[in-house]
Amino acid sequence: MTIYLLIIIYVIFISLGLPDSIIGSVWPSIANSFNISPDWQGFVTITISLCTIISSFLSLKLLKFIKAKYIILFSILLTSVGILCFGYSSQFYLLILSCIPFGLGAGAIDTLLNNYVALHYKAIHMNFLHAFWGVGTICSPLILATFLTNDNDSWRKGIIILSIIQSIIFLIVLLNIWVWKKAENVFKRKNRDVQDIDETVPLGFFKTFKIKGVLFAIIGFFSYIALESLSGFWFSSYVSYGLKDKLVVDPSTVANWTSFFYIGITLGRFIGGLLSIKINDKTRIRIGEITILLGIILLFTTSLNVINNKDYLNIILPISILLLGLGCGPIYPAIIHDTPNRFTSKLSQNVMSVQIGYSYIANISIAPLFGVIGEATTFLLLPYFLFLFLILIVFGNELVQIKTKDKSKLLN
Repeated sequence: MTIYLLIIIYVIFISLGLPDSIIGSVWPSIANSFNISPDWQGFVTITISLCTIISSFLSLKLLKFIKAKYIILFSILLTSVGILCFGYSSQFYLLILSCIPFGLGAGAIDTLLNNYVALHYKAIHMNFLHAFWGVGTICSPLILATFLTNDNDSWRKGIIILSIIQSIIFLIVLLNIWVWKKAENVFKRKNRDVQDIDETVPLGFFKTFKIKGVLFAIIGFFSYIALESLSGFWFSSYVSYGLKDKLVVDPSTVANWTSFFYIGITLGRFIGGLLSIKINDKTRIRIGEITILLGIILLFTTSLNVINNKDYLNIILPISILLLGLGCGPIYPAIIHDTPNRFTSKLSQNVMSVQIGYSYIANISIAPLFGVIGEATTFLLLPYFLFLFLILIVFGNELVQIKTKDKSKLLN
């Protein structure tokens, strides 16, 4: 039963990735369809992110009244409805309204399912599951691309297909809802000390910050998401604008180089999963941090005035962004999987909710802030920002290990 449930969870993680790449894939077509400025994309992404933050923080409240499996099920339905409404929106304000269920569904699934897997499954599955999230993000653009034509409304057909796929996943989870209970009984027989996710101690948002070490956990997680979003969003601008006096590169080459970052993340998560058989979460986080440092050092050399060799830049730039992705790959799932070990199974859901909630805050704050700074000064500042957040990642993750060593004092 536990293996059967794990297969269903893998399917849910693909469904988590499907909506995440929709906006970026078809936004030019959406902007043309509604006859709006391209920079209005910010209204859409911020609405989705804010709703995701809200549902992440409120998931603990919901657990007091509803079992986790039903919240996850309803959240999948919400995302399906949100995507469908997105595809049928005739006015821009309706598009914004459709982002509300879109975002609310994602946050609750993220917090509850990550904690469930961290409690009950080995680290290899946490890594592979997040790699399957990457598969979902890759599938969406491919599906949408098959429907895009010169017709401004052609994007709607692809969105509706994605909604149908999400609805099928909802039906799969609904028809197999009984598996969760069967699997939970197996988990309890195997390990009497492991709490079910529904038996967590709900502290609420503000009381969660009283847990010893939680602030450092948030700093480490927030900084990781900031570094990941900076790398993914601004590497192309670093090359195209920051290095324009050294290197003339066509947009397709820059796009291909940027894709190395996401390929690196996916590879890093599969490799991290294999390493988890012999190496613990803490060590895998450190390996990821060292790999990121190597990528930053290589990226930093490309900005030095003494280096103007185009052949060097053409080799080092794709290697540096690939290393950044490889380094990022194992860190996210390792932090998630280590949360019950750091804070105990009873308190982990509280910490998971604020960690993931703050990760979305990092997404909608740090990358846009760097964009403003980069345009006002220079995009060559990117390696310096990445190094700053790497220091904060190391600082947060090392201190949380020290602060949570004595589990009996976590709430003192």
